[in-house]
Amino acid sequence: MNKKAIICLICCRGGSRGIKNKNIKSFCGKPLLYWTIKFALDSKVFERVILSTDSKKIARFAKTLKIEVPGLRPKKLSTSKSNQFETHNYIFKRLNLNDKNSIVCVLNNNPFINKKYIKKSFKKFKENNYNGVVTDYAKISGDYIAWKQCKKKGRNLTFLFKKKFFNLELNRQSLSPLFVNIFNIRWGKPSHLKSYLSFKKQLLKDNNRSVELKKIDNFDIDDQEDWFIAQTIFKKRFIE
Repeated sequence: MNKKAIICLICCRGGSRGIKNKNIKSFCGKPLLYWTIKFALDSKVFERVILSTDSKKIARFAKTLKIEVPGLRPKKLSTSKSNQFETHNYIFKRLNLNDKNSIVCVLNNNPFINKKYIKKSFKKFKENNYNGVVTDYAKISGDYIAWKQCKKKGRNLTFLFKKKFFNLELNRQSLSPLFVNIFNIRWGKPSHLKSYLSFKKQLLKDNNRSVELKKIDNFDIDDQEDWFIAQTIFKKRFIE
C-alpha cells in the first residue's frame, strides 16, 4: 500500500510571449488556470495541489481555489528561457518533497487535461507500483513526421533529415504508426522530475507507462489562433 503523499504540481509564470497574461486570461468564462486546478481537484487523486508562480496576481487567484501557493518563486526561474525542471527542484527542496515521502504529478496549464486523463494516468502509475514515469502522448499524422521538418536558410527551406526524407514513401498510409510525447502530464518520483537530465534518463528506460491524448485534446495554446480554436472546441466538449 502506498503511504507517500500524492502531489500535484502546477507551474505558471506571469509572463507570456505569445498571449499576454495567458495563464489568467479568460478562457470560456474563467481564467485559463481555473480549468487545470478544477480538473486536478475534481479528479480526487491528489492529497495536495501546489501552484508555483512568480506572479502575485496568479498567486492570489490560485488561493481563492483553496490550493497551496508556497510563496513566489525567484524571477530567474520564471523567464521564457527558464528550465521548468529547475522550478520542480526548487519546490521539492522548499517543501521537503523526496522519494521517501512523495510521488508527484506535474500538470501543464492545459485545460484539455481533464480529470479523466489525470485518473487514467494515475491508474497506470499505480498499476506499475509507482515505478518509472507516466506521460501523455499523441499519434503523429504522416504530414508532420520529423523527416519532413525543415529550417529556413535565406529564402529557402532546408530539410533537417535529408536521407530520411529521401527514403520516405509517397503514400503516407505506408508509414508505420508514429507517436510523440507531449508531457502535459508527468508522473514520477521527485528524483525523476528534479532535472531535465534525470527525466530524460528515465524516459529512455523500459519501465515507463503512457496515456494517449485524443486529437481534439492535444493543443499548444501559444498564439491568438491557437486560443480561438482551443476555446471553440473546449466550449463544445465541456460547457455546451
